[in-house]
Formats: sequence, C-alpha cells, structure tokens
Amino acid sequence: MGDRRVACYARVSITDQATGLESQVRVLKQYCEQNGIQNVEFFADEGISGTKASRPALDRMMAAVEAEEISSVVVYSFSRLARSTTHLLNALQVFKRKNVHFVSLTEKIDTNSAVGIAIFSILASISQLEAASGS
Repeated sequence: MGDRRVACYARVSITDQATGLESQVRVLKQYCEQNGIQNVEFFADEGISGTKASRPALDRMMAAVEAEEISSVVVYSFSRLARSTTHLLNALQVFKRKNVHFVSLTEKIDTNSAVGIAIFSILASISQLEAASGS
C-alpha cells in the first residue's frame, strides 16, 4: 500500500450555494497548508442533502477509506458529512475500524478520545433535530 492521503470533504445541499462550497474548500485548503499536509484529495458534493446516505463524492471517499487509502478525513463542519445521527456514527465507526482520524474544523472535535466521541454524538443529535425542524 502506498502513502495514505488526507481526504477533505465538502458539501452543499442546494446547487445555488456554490459560494458555500467554494468557502468550505478554501478553509479546508488553508487548514492543510497550515498543517503541512500535502497528500490531499478533495471530495465535494453539490446540491445533495446531508440526509442522503449515498452521495457520489462521499461514496468515492468512503470507498477509499475502506480500501485503506485514507489516513484522515477533514470537514469544515461535521454537518457537511451528514445530517443523520445514524449516518454520522456509522461513518465514525468505519473511520475507527480503518484507523482514520476525523477532523471537524468548526467543532474542533478530536474523535480519538472518549470525550470527543461523546461530544460528537451529542452534536450529531442536535444537527439531526435542526434538519428535521428546517433550521
């Protein structure tokens, strides 16, 4: 197996939110530059709801995680990865099983600790409630 790379994932739910996608990618690039991360691949889904478990770029990224090609997944906000608690926690389980570190820049959550996993679960529940209420 060659060098594992860092996956940066961005998503917006409405096609006309292109500036939101560009903003996320810009912040993700800045994070990688500031941390000396060079072996990076960007995955982006545009116009697709976070409640959908299957999304083209997310599916490609998760396949790369399963193939052990990814060392870390970085997102602007964990709500970009998913709006469903179940989907978020399933992804987290896959990351743990494949020894992939998960970084959320907005929430600053470290999923390598028990406290980080607990906070992640609570915030995921809040995100799901927000999505259900249309907030």
